[in-house]
Amino acid sequence: MHGDQIKIASSTSYSDDALSTAISGNDLLIQSTVDGKTTTVVTIKGYATSSAANVDPAPTVTYSDGYILFGEQSDTGACFLAGSMVRTPQGSVAVEDIQAGTHIFVYDWKNKTETTQPVSWAGQAFTVVNSSLPDDEAGYPVRILKDALADGVPYKDMLVTAEHCLFFNGQFVPARMLVNGASIFYDKSITSYPYYHVETAEHAVISVDGVLTESYLDTGNRRNFRQNSKVVQLHGKTRTWEEDAAAPLCVDVAFVKPLFDNLKNRASHVAGSQTPAAPSTLTTDPNLHLVTQTGAVIRPVRCANQHYSFMLPPGTLSVQIVSRASRPADVIGSFVDDRRQLGVAVADIQLVTARKRATLITAHLQPNKPAGWHNMGWAECAWTNGNATLPLGAQTKHNEIAMLSITLQATGSYPLAPEAQENAQIRSA
Repeated sequence: MHGDQIKIASSTSYSDDALSTAISGNDLLIQSTVDGKTTTVVTIKGYATSSAANVDPAPTVTYSDGYILFGEQSDTGACFLAGSMVRTPQGSVAVEDIQAGTHIFVYDWKNKTETTQPVSWAGQAFTVVNSSLPDDEAGYPVRILKDALADGVPYKDMLVTAEHCLFFNGQFVPARMLVNGASIFYDKSITSYPYYHVETAEHAVISVDGVLTESYLDTGNRRNFRQNSKVVQLHGKTRTWEEDAAAPLCVDVAFVKPLFDNLKNRASHVAGSQTPAAPSTLTTDPNLHLVTQTGAVIRPVRCANQHYSFMLPPGTLSVQIVSRASRPADVIGSFVDDRRQLGVAVADIQLVTARKRATLITAHLQPNKPAGWHNMGWAECAWTNGNATLPLGAQTKHNEIAMLSITLQATGSYPLAPEAQENAQIRSA
C-alpha cells in the first residue's frame, strides 16, 4: 500500500550513512554515496506529484539485513499543507507562496491587538505516511472541516500536521488532541504530501484559514526543511516551548477536554462531518504470559488477585513478560496526552527454584531498566509496554525447573482484536 514502508531486496550491503533519497521531477531516486561518488541505486517513477517535485528532503531510506527500506514518515513537526491561506496585509496568501520578507498579521493576545511582522524564514519538505503506526504518529494530516471550530472558523477546510497547534484562550493545543472523528479527523486519503511552515523573528500567533494558530518554532527539526527562498538564512540556537513560545503549550486534560467536548458536540451541525468509527470492544484481561529466549510460550499455572505464577523450564536465562497493551489516548480519548503503549504495572517478582531458594527479581525497578519497561520514576512498580524483557541471570540452573511469581499493581483497558470482538459479540448475543 502506498505510504507503507517499502522493502527492496539488495545484494549489496550499505553503511548507515551511504544511502540517501532525492526527488527528480516526479521520480524518487534512491542513491548510494561511496568514496565521494554518488550513484542512483533505484528509480521509482511517478513517485511524487508535480506539486511535490524537487521538494527536499525526500522520504528517509535505510539498509537492514539485505533490504533497502524507505517510506517511513520523517519528523514533520508542526506544519501546514499546501493551500493553507495565511492572512497578510495584501490579503490571504497560500502558505507555499510565502517567502522570507513577506509581512503577515500576528495577534498579540495579551493586549488583544494585531500587528504585522516579516517572515524571517519559510521552509518546505515532503513526507510519506507510515500506516503501520498509530494515526497520530503515522503522518496523516488532520483535516479540520469548515465551521468545525466556530461559525466561519475555519472559513474553509484546514489541513495541518498532527502536532500543529491551534490557539484557544491563551493556550496552544496540538491538533491531534482535538480529533473527534467527525468534524476533525485524520485524512487517510492523503498518504504523501509536501508540507510548509513560516517563521517570524519571535514565535507568534498568526491567522491561517481564519484560525488562530502558530508560526514555526524551531525546536530542532529545521534540518527537515528546504528553504523557500533564494537568499540563505542563518539561524541561531534551537528554541523551547518553555522559554520561547508566544503562548503556553497546554496538554492538560482539564483544559483540553472541555474544548474537545464542545467541538464534538457542534460536529453534527458541520457540513461534511464524518461518522466516527465504532469504538473498539474493550477487555480488562491482560492475557499475561511469558515467552522464553527459545520462543516457548508459558501460560500461568495459577492466577488469583493479580498474582500470577509461571513454571519455568530448566536453563531459562530470561523471559519476555507479554500482555495486551493499549494507549490511554486511544482508550480514553485523543484529549489525553498519553500515547505510551501500556501493558501491565508489575510490582513484586519472585523466583523460587526447585530447592525452595527464593530470590526477588528487581531489574524492572532499577533506574536503568531492561527493554520494554517504562521509566516513570516509581519505586514500587513499573509499567511494561506489552513486551518487556526480564533477565534472570544465573538464578535458574540447567537441570532445575523454577517458579516465577509476578504481582501486578495495575492493569488497563485493552482493545480486542477484530476476531476477538466478533467472538465477544457472539457470546453476548
